[in-house]
Amino acid sequence: MYNTDDYTANVTRYNNTGQHLTSISHDSTGQGLYREPIYITENRNGDVIVSDWNRGVVVTDQRGNHRFSYRGPPSETRINIRPRGVCTDALLHILVCDLKSHSVHMIDKDGKCLSLIQTQQEINRPQSLSYDDKTHCFWVGSWNNNKVCVYRYISRHDYTGR
Repeated sequence: MYNTDDYTANVTRYNNTGQHLTSISHDSTGQGLYREPIYITENRNGDVIVSDWNRGVVVTDQRGNHRFSYRGPPSETRINIRPRGVCTDALLHILVCDLKSHSVHMIDKDGKCLSLIQTQQEINRPQSLSYDDKTHCFWVGSWNNNKVCVYRYISRHDYTGR
């Protein structure tokens, strides 16, 4: 939820029967976690992941405790990402579209940048993501050229450990 009057935002979690579980809006110091939230997903470990146009990727645990914020690769000291779509995969990786670099950032469940998946040739300005648990493929949709590309980087061996 986003309030344009005072630029505050929160995430409200519900269980599968619609019962309110928690509202997430501030970190442990009382600072607001979100400024302009765009997309949201939940990881298999219960973490809540929000892409925020002004704050990067904000990750909290299922109780709402701030775990980390990702603002781009570690070589940058200020926000270096303009996040849009976000999803997670079977290995708990977080995938996020970045309009600034025309790529998809893959970060681990603890906020470490693992790789940048360049989409410039196939996708102009990646906007949205979806991951399929059965095929271990993810789809990237473009903002402005009506294209969708499918990527596969996890094999059955990676996922099952066999």
